Parts: sequence; C-alpha cells; structure tokens
Amino acid sequence: MDIETLLDPLSRALSQSQALLSLAEVGDWDSFETLVQQRQQGLLSINDAEYLQSLAQADLEAQAAHMIEEIQAINKRLSELAEISRDKVASDLRQSTKAMKAIDAYGR
Repeated sequence: MDIETLLDPLSRALSQSQALLSLAEVGDWDSFETLVQQRQQGLLSINDAEYLQSLAQADLEAQAAHMIEEIQAINKRLSELAEISRDKVASDLRQSTKAMKAIDAYGR
C-alpha cells in the first residue's frame, strides 16, 4: 500500500472536518448533521488496529499524528461554535416565549 493510500482515510477525515467547520461558521446545521455522520463512519476505519499497524510499518506515525491534531483542533472549534449556536437558540426561544405571553396578555 502506498503512502497516499494509507493516509487517505485521515486526509478525508481532515477534509470533512474542514468542511464541517465551514458549515458551522455559517450556521448550516442541517448539512452539518449529514456530513458529521459521514465523517464518523470514516473515523471508525481509522481506529482499526490493522490500519494503525500499517501506518507504523510505513513510518507514517508523525504525519498521521499531525493530521489527527488538526482534526482535534477543528473539533474543539466546532464544539465552541455549537455551544454559541445552542445559547443563541435558547435565547431566541426565551424571547419568543416572552412575546407569546405578551400577546396572550394583550388579547385578554
């Protein structure tokens, strides 16, 4: 197996992580959900012992580790953006509830 083929699952996961970050930054959470599920499937193959052994035999641990660190950094940013979005949605919901109470009170 050549180097590119061995690193392909990590490259794909990194590329998908970058795409997820772009989606999160614009708030496209529907597309985000679809892509995150695809990425999760790919990440399962990376956790395979044979795959990890192949990386070690090809002396690709450093490159793999660097890619994994990039994915982890993106994941951290994704968590931050998700938390910000969650807080905004909660705030919007509270405002909507207040508005509905005001409408109900006015209608009486």
